[in-house]
Amino acid sequence: MENYEFSDGYNSGIKKKSLTKKQKIFIACLASSLVVIIFLICLLCCNSSGSARSKAISLIENYISRGFYDQASDKITELLEKNPDDEELWSLLAKIKSQKDSSQGNQNVNVNIDTSSLENSIEKNFEIQRQESEKMRLQSEKNLEIQRQESEKTMKEMQNLIRKQQEQQELQKKQQEQEEKLQKQKEEQRKKEEEARKAKEAELARKNAQLKKEIDDVNEVILLGKAALNSGNISEALSYFTEAQKKLPVSQGEPDFSASKYSEMAKALWEASQTESSAEQKKNLIDQAKTYAETAVSKNPKDASSHFIIGMYNLDKKDMPKALESLTKAATYDANNYLYFYNLGRVQYMLKKFTAAKSSFSTSCSLNSVFAPARYNLALTNLRLNDTKSALSDLRKAHDIDPRHEKAYLEEARLLSRLSDLNGAITAYLNVIKINNMNRDALNELAAVYSRAGKLSESESYFRKSLALLPQNTDDPVTYYNLSSVLYEENKITEAVTYAKKAYDTKDSVKDSSAKANIVYNYALISEKTGDIDNAIKYYSEVFSYNPNHIKTYINLGSIYLNFLEPDIENALSLFLKAYSIDKNNFEANNNLGSAYLLKKEFKEAITYFQNALKIDSKNNEVRSNLAKAFASDQQFDNAKTTYLELLKLDSSNWNAFLELSKVCLAMGDSEGAEKYLVTLQEKAPDFRKDEVSSLLKSIEQN
Repeated sequence: MENYEFSDGYNSGIKKKSLTKKQKIFIACLASSLVVIIFLICLLCCNSSGSARSKAISLIENYISRGFYDQASDKITELLEKNPDDEELWSLLAKIKSQKDSSQGNQNVNVNIDTSSLENSIEKNFEIQRQESEKMRLQSEKNLEIQRQESEKTMKEMQNLIRKQQEQQELQKKQQEQEEKLQKQKEEQRKKEEEARKAKEAELARKNAQLKKEIDDVNEVILLGKAALNSGNISEALSYFTEAQKKLPVSQGEPDFSASKYSEMAKALWEASQTESSAEQKKNLIDQAKTYAETAVSKNPKDASSHFIIGMYNLDKKDMPKALESLTKAATYDANNYLYFYNLGRVQYMLKKFTAAKSSFSTSCSLNSVFAPARYNLALTNLRLNDTKSALSDLRKAHDIDPRHEKAYLEEARLLSRLSDLNGAITAYLNVIKINNMNRDALNELAAVYSRAGKLSESESYFRKSLALLPQNTDDPVTYYNLSSVLYEENKITEAVTYAKKAYDTKDSVKDSSAKANIVYNYALISEKTGDIDNAIKYYSEVFSYNPNHIKTYINLGSIYLNFLEPDIENALSLFLKAYSIDKNNFEANNNLGSAYLLKKEFKEAITYFQNALKIDSKNNEVRSNLAKAFASDQQFDNAKTTYLELLKLDSSNWNAFLELSKVCLAMGDSEGAEKYLVTLQEKAPDFRKDEVSSLLKSIEQN
């Protein structure tokens, strides 16, 4: 940013200045006037005294002594006019001249004027002006900075817009190229089939002129039927195909020629059905195509195109065994058609024949390297076969072929999420949203991944974006539930409760009982965390109506009972034992059972469950401490001492362990050991329960 300098409009220092010539003249005139006035007053006084001359001489001397030389000279002149021979007056006049000449030698006239108040006022005004100027300068700089930031923001937005447009153009270009390649391959396939058909017909026509005419007649009618199909006139097309059917068989070449004609008509009808928008007309075309295809196969069992049409018809009808049979024949009789193998793979996948499906999809990919659907389905098949490495590679190849392959990016994101590659998953999900920002599954799943990555604000943002896309008068309790969990983690308690309640209130729209249980559990958990214990108990109890084996609910509800001011140990134990029966290797179930039995003073039971918990989490020193306490309470002092010593190895600053270990030593009659641990505790943590430590040491000394 350029630096701008602003003038203050004044000098920062203030100097005293000499009086100007006008000021000097003004002061001299003022002084002369004063002299005249005083002279007149004195003259009047002298006249009234009776000795005018002596008073005049006295006045003149006063003038001279005070430096009023002009006034004194004027007075002497006046007197001399009356008495020109008065030597005394002449002497005084000479004295005046001498003193006046002497005073005129000093050119500096000192006029003492108190200008301090004036200077203070000027300085104050200058300071105000300086502050205003500085304020204007700072405001100007602030405005320039705001303009710079706005300019940068606008520039970034423009750059992002240009980048997105370029990316979009690049994606469209790649997609167009891929479509052109596919179209070219389809055209080559069609051309190849047409050339083969014409070659066979030419071979037949060479036999005689009559046969050639019959072939030409059939071909002409079929050509008219195809033209009618292309113009959308289905009834006219079917009429031409019926006429062609009547001209078959020809005099020679049966059954291959007739089979090829039925196959040709079936294929034309099938292809027309794929672009037909009317459901009724589409069904009519498919049914007619299937009829002609069956006739073709009856005349030539190796007609691959007709087997394909029959197979696709059965696939549409969900008759998988028949679809598998026909598509297998199509791929067998034409091993170079990638679409035959692709659709065969689809049927095999649906029938859970994953190894066979992988082979079919791989063949389709080999025959057509730019056919993204085959590569994508190969990836899904590899996932079923637990070959995640190949699956990931195929998904990436699929969206490399088709940069707008939304499903390929989505499955890649899901796979990376399962592999705990959270950054990779986030990137893939963002690519999905870049292609389709209305994909709520992607938004919700991305939000969940952000939550796992600890990026709670991003998680909240994408859950909210998903909810913003909800159709009017619809609810999404699962997303409400997820958002409430994130908000709670962000310590946005009020909003967390709001969304937890929304999820609870709309849970009936969820069909899955396990999902309902989780929604109710979440509301109970947040109620508990916010201190609403009565509702927490109520909602925890409701969870069991949706999932009787919800282990976390048993544990949390049991913990509430155990933490009452007057613990309800029996109810707590009942709930913990139920959790334990569901999963004997659950750490919380075992640890809480140990705590409940310890509180109930059934120490052997407590020891058993604390040992179980420690086996599950061997680094948990809280459990280790509770286990040592249970040993000591059961008077198994050797085990208690061993456990406390192990605890101190893992946590040398566990002061409570030092104290409890000293008590165990005392119980074992080891006063020396007890004293050692107590003294160590005093040295390392002198303020830790110091009265109790001092009391124990005193009791050891007395003994």
